[in-house]
Amino acid sequence: MDYQQAVSFLIDHFPQYQKIGIEAYKPFPHRMLSLANWLGNPQDQFPGIHIAGTNGKGSVAHMLAAVFQHAGLRTGLYTSPHVLDFRERIKVNGHVISKEEVVGFIERFRTERMESLGGELPSFFDMTTAMAFRYFADKKVDVAVIETGLGGRLDSTNILTERSVKLSVITNIGLDHCDLLGDSVEKIAYEKAGIIKKHVPLVVGEYDPGSFPVLEKKAREAEAPLFRAFERPDEPYLIEGNTLYQQKNLKTVLSALDILRKTTPVFSSLLTQEIIAGGLEHFETMTGLHGRWEHLGEHPAVIADTGHNAHGLRYLKDQLARESYKELYIVFGVVQGKDLAGIAPLLPGDAYYFFTQASIPRALPFRQLADWGKATGLKGEAVPNVKEAFEKARNKASREDLILVGGSTFTIADLMENFFCREKN
Repeated sequence: MDYQQAVSFLIDHFPQYQKIGIEAYKPFPHRMLSLANWLGNPQDQFPGIHIAGTNGKGSVAHMLAAVFQHAGLRTGLYTSPHVLDFRERIKVNGHVISKEEVVGFIERFRTERMESLGGELPSFFDMTTAMAFRYFADKKVDVAVIETGLGGRLDSTNILTERSVKLSVITNIGLDHCDLLGDSVEKIAYEKAGIIKKHVPLVVGEYDPGSFPVLEKKAREAEAPLFRAFERPDEPYLIEGNTLYQQKNLKTVLSALDILRKTTPVFSSLLTQEIIAGGLEHFETMTGLHGRWEHLGEHPAVIADTGHNAHGLRYLKDQLARESYKELYIVFGVVQGKDLAGIAPLLPGDAYYFFTQASIPRALPFRQLADWGKATGLKGEAVPNVKEAFEKARNKASREDLILVGGSTFTIADLMENFFCREKN
């Protein structure tokens, strides 16, 4: 089995929520715990930072990891989904897991474990999480930054316990994945609050009047000290990809680092102001973060952004105001189940849209998206795939214009794969 065969085996045998939706969702308890037990419970063998939230959790995870790396700590980073290569999900000190490690894990599971499970196979995310935790334990990381996949309470990553977690972070609560997590911010907050652990400090990034009391109650029940990053004053840190939304994330990160310095001896002397500033200044480059208002080209300007729900798109118009351009063209593709009514008021009305669909089964059909766009009053045309949509946008745009590509991570993935793919080791 080579690397591509191993990844194909994962995709073919273990359902992936991001690609096919709710049919792939398998809440963690017995499958994930059984998988971890088979691997020797690696989740207990390294200190962890556990992060949940509707938006921003990936950026917060990358910022924290960059600071830890800059401090000289061997740092694991587990995030999802990936953009181009499955291995982007699992990194140590900014380097992706090797192809050999991926193949070895899959072959071990196939030969030692798969047959005995019968039809009770783990999910794709269970397998990925187990692979990451075993890898971090084997590499003897000094700290691992772990991003939840979906929700928190029943997420595969939530086999982490107070034995290893040094800090829990909940970035914010917004309406997303309502089919699984609930149709109100209170219900979603309850699910995210599932990562709060007994006596483990909790950072809450943003305040919401509906969700905050839920988080506060859970923290009180767990006797977990709660810290409000949203009360922190703005600070003049220079961060890579300095977008309006990253400023919210920055407060969360700085609060988290303050707490770690006070509560965890290994961090107290290492996390100086100079180290923190140095890590944040180049965090995207150090950790390989893509798709957060990422500038990919000039003349015309090309920006990729993975903002995909109302909470994440709140800053879109203000962020665009920071850019200089004549005409705006948007390559736009979303997944099924997206709250289009919620995001409609946040989309620029003066742009020309190429309504398209990513190459995954869960993508909303491009003609359906275009019909919605037309009914909403947005100008544009229907294009069957991202490659053709971007080519049309590039042909239509002048050197002074801006092409924004977004709507979902998978739209960005198709763009990168076809036009901005870097050689993978």
